[in-house]
Amino acid sequence: MKLKIDKFPEYLINFTTVDFDKYFLNKNTILDIGCGEGEFIVGLASLYPKRQFIGVEIKYGRIIKCLKKAHANKLHNVKFALCDATLFTTKVLKSNSINKVFINNPDPWPKEKHQKNRLVNLELLTGIYQKLKRKGSLIIKTDSNEYFREIKRTILKTNLSPDKSIDLLDSSIPLTKFQKFYKKDDKKIYSIKVLKK
Repeated sequence: MKLKIDKFPEYLINFTTVDFDKYFLNKNTILDIGCGEGEFIVGLASLYPKRQFIGVEIKYGRIIKCLKKAHANKLHNVKFALCDATLFTTKVLKSNSINKVFINNPDPWPKEKHQKNRLVNLELLTGIYQKLKRKGSLIIKTDSNEYFREIKRTILKTNLSPDKSIDLLDSSIPLTKFQKFYKKDDKKIYSIKVLKK
């Protein structure tokens, strides 16, 4: 399996090297947590070549698809980390290094006994707050109303503040694979944007 990843070293983050820190220097950097197969972040990187993008995904097969998409589009402003999202956000990223974070349709784990597995929790949100630059923002989208209400309650326990503004990037973001399915079925997507003041 390692050989498949080794075919695309220019797109894979080795966060144990000095080069990883250099990636952030004076850059407008956008993070996609749980980037899936990469259609969302690759779409954004194509639209905004002067910004830096990082996708984080824990599933090997999905990362391979991300790397292939970046390679096929000949992108030079996107990299991917095969890593647990909470670990990457809280332990690997430097403080005040990220301008914007997206979390698109995290698994809602609808059964009560599985809800402890949910990605968006206080630990992750606190980590995101620390890593965001001043006036950096976080956008979360989910198709689960119950999960959305829980996310909003958890955000209230952090220093993140509601943000109603919509910048150019926010208004031009592509749909993820799941969001395309939901749109086709007229399924509602719940969205919240918060800001580090």
